[in-house]
Amino acid sequence: MTLPPPPPPGASGPEICELMQRYMAVMDDLSHEQRQALEAHLSTCPDCARTNRAMQRVTSMMSSLEATSPSAHVDEAVMAAIAARAKDGDPQRGHTPPRSPFLLKPRGSRPALAWLVAAAAVLLLLIFGALYASTNLLRPPAQAFSLPATLSWNRYVLYHSQTLMSSSGHAYQVMTYHNLADDAMHVETVMQGELDVVVVSDDQKTLGLDMMHHVAQWDADDWLGEEPDFNLDRLRADLQSGDAVYLGKSLFNGQEVYHIREPKGRVLLLNMQYQPVNVLAPSGKPVYDTLHMMPASQVSSSMWDMNMPKGFKMGQLPPRNSMI
Repeated sequence: MTLPPPPPPGASGPEICELMQRYMAVMDDLSHEQRQALEAHLSTCPDCARTNRAMQRVTSMMSSLEATSPSAHVDEAVMAAIAARAKDGDPQRGHTPPRSPFLLKPRGSRPALAWLVAAAAVLLLLIFGALYASTNLLRPPAQAFSLPATLSWNRYVLYHSQTLMSSSGHAYQVMTYHNLADDAMHVETVMQGELDVVVVSDDQKTLGLDMMHHVAQWDADDWLGEEPDFNLDRLRADLQSGDAVYLGKSLFNGQEVYHIREPKGRVLLLNMQYQPVNVLAPSGKPVYDTLHMMPASQVSSSMWDMNMPKGFKMGQLPPRNSMI
């Protein structure tokens, strides 16, 4: 069985409790990371801690049950009844009735133990049902998370930077300006002393510029890097379809943020005004070193200039995967 990955540290809400209760049911199969997340949650959530204690008690009760077998008197009475029935026959059908295969099972099958296990299973279901009622019916109904209908990011340019490691073990930086109104991009990739590539794109074309060798190339799309994390229309659709899941709220760098797990497994962080703050990798580490929402009016229009600079010549940029 595949379980969802642990939520971000400090995340809370009904969805988190539901996930933690799933973790409790398969405690022995949890990964180290999942077990740590469960223990951290139990230390702060009284409802889930109470549920966990009850589950541990039931597990202990089940493991302490002793195997039993029917009394010898029961066997004797059953065999006597079978013998008498075989001797007298069935007056209505005129022949000796067949012996019950259930009654003729050897003592090793221990039907009493089977009944005991079945009764214990019913008891277990009743206990879990009562626990669910006590921890969920008394809790206020969960409110579905949705973005305000009037929310728009179109007046902003999203800037973020991140430090990555190349396949050869060298650090490099990627700095991105993303115009959220028209999806225009300005991405610069820099490895000290090795490369400096700028890519500018709109919805029709992409211009790549090798700033160290003064070479330009159209359709240099591979230097744009990953698809942008923050796309408001896609986020709305993913939340409505359930492909994106609201995980709750926590503090990030001192400010309260919403956590939304996207289909790729990363977690988007939005502030209380529903604006981007950062992205968490599945490991829980922030993806971006810095991230800012800047009013578009404060960003120079030259950022989106797709005219080839003076002194550059058309040519071929090195493939991105061969450099980093």
